[in-house]
Amino acid sequence: MSKVAQIALQAVRRELPGFPTSAGWCVAFAFEAIARVYETNRWLLYSRILDSVRADPDRSRWAVAVERAIDRLDWDVSAVDRDPAKAADRAALLKIIKPGDLLFSSVPFDEAPRSPRTAPDREGHIGIYVGEVDGVPSVAENTRAERGRWWGRKTALRLTPLQQWDAVTTLGRIPARWKP
Repeated sequence: MSKVAQIALQAVRRELPGFPTSAGWCVAFAFEAIARVYETNRWLLYSRILDSVRADPDRSRWAVAVERAIDRLDWDVSAVDRDPAKAADRAALLKIIKPGDLLFSSVPFDEAPRSPRTAPDREGHIGIYVGEVDGVPSVAENTRAERGRWWGRKTALRLTPLQQWDAVTTLGRIPARWKP
């Protein structure tokens, strides 16, 4: 399992302190996991990654801006929409996805959601694929959606089966030799 996936899984299991537990902080959750692997802080990652789209890191913390940056950095493995609730799409995803990959789900402001599970607020969403947990392909996330499993008291940190996740619009992978 990748270090990013390990940390994300520990975070949703509430084994690591300091992760945002309030809903609406999916980007902060993902960047905190990545920052801990690279021994930096998530604010440096925001500025480093969002520079590629010339976004203001203090105003562009939405997953859709990060998704655009992943595409411009050429970190996207797939930009084909796949709905993991559909067996064929899930099988296609499982052929290319690896633990630690970033899953994005977003739609432009003027388009209707592609899946009933896509957030209607159009901010986009990001989660971290952690591989199989108890035999189930799973995503660690911070979400306001009523899905997945949480540990301890109910928070936005969830371990969600891939098939319950939103339509995947981009699958991103941090290059092995990348340094912040």
